[in-house]
Amino acid sequence: MKKAHGLQRALPPLAREQLESMPTGALLARLKRLRWCEDSPEISDLSEDERATATHLILFKTDPAWRQAYADLKDVLAGREHMDAKP
Repeated sequence: MKKAHGLQRALPPLAREQLESMPTGALLARLKRLRWCEDSPEISDLSEDERATATHLILFKTDPAWRQAYADLKDVLAGREHMDAKP
């Protein structure tokens, strides 16, 4: 998966129930995308207009929605069976 740029990095928040119904591979992909979010709006290259269009999306790690999404995702993954990497 290529690292997205700008607003393509934005993620919709998901309810915990939705996360629990997702396969582990999809959860790991979402974890990767959450980690790709920008650190804060102050050091972002996004314009004010671009940020305003993403009102219901997660863009920055300083956003409380990011922290909640990350914590929920890690909690759901912690309950999954651990599988060793393929050799």
